[in-house]
Amino acid sequence: MRLNFSLMIESAIKQYLAKTGHQNLNIKGVMFDMDGVLFDSMPLHAEAWVKTFTQIGIPFTKRLVYMNEGRTGAATIDEQFQIHFSRHSSTEEQQEIYHIKSGIFKQMPKPGLIPGIIDVVRYLADNNIARTVVTGSGESSTLERIEQNFDGLFNRELMVTALDVKQGKPYPEPYLMGLHKLRLSPNEALVVENAPLGIQAGVAAGVFTIGVNTGILDKSDLEAAGANLVFDNMRQLLEALPKIVQQ
Repeated sequence: MRLNFSLMIESAIKQYLAKTGHQNLNIKGVMFDMDGVLFDSMPLHAEAWVKTFTQIGIPFTKRLVYMNEGRTGAATIDEQFQIHFSRHSSTEEQQEIYHIKSGIFKQMPKPGLIPGIIDVVRYLADNNIARTVVTGSGESSTLERIEQNFDGLFNRELMVTALDVKQGKPYPEPYLMGLHKLRLSPNEALVVENAPLGIQAGVAAGVFTIGVNTGILDKSDLEAAGANLVFDNMRQLLEALPKIVQQ
């Protein structure tokens, strides 16, 4: 491993420990976001959200989709109603609009896996490190694909979805629930995210949070959200994992 790469990781861990007051990192589990981390699904979600909001007269961009990724669909819709219509959306409106979005998404091609993610998850499994998924999505079709594509590497009962929480990302509840399901303390886990709101949620939960920039955002967007480390791809994450989990 390159010396400067190792020093960057060591510095990030020291900063995390100083900020949180933990004595060490003792990694026993990793919590993954789903869209943009396991599956290359964000371009499809972006297109679906833009088309959906256009139908109801709300201007929305793909960058906004990425910046809002991790928020539940209901929360995303409600925020846009407040911005553009100066009121909250009703539950019925949220359900109707999300139904439109889901319908558009389901007509699209199935997303492939993020390059390198299988190697990352297998490394963790080979080293007896628990894995789970913490996602703001409620798309049952995509959740089912986790079991199909990862061949038992994830346990459905340990997953946290939009249906499990009252306050989604950027609030810490999703990752606190993930910790609860894994029966781990914050310094015993890692969060792997690709979006600012998810990074904020992981940091707020007190977990060492890694951003992997798989989408259209700038690296600085993930750094500004508070990520302890930011990598350009899963290959870099895989290279870094031994240093992080075996320190």
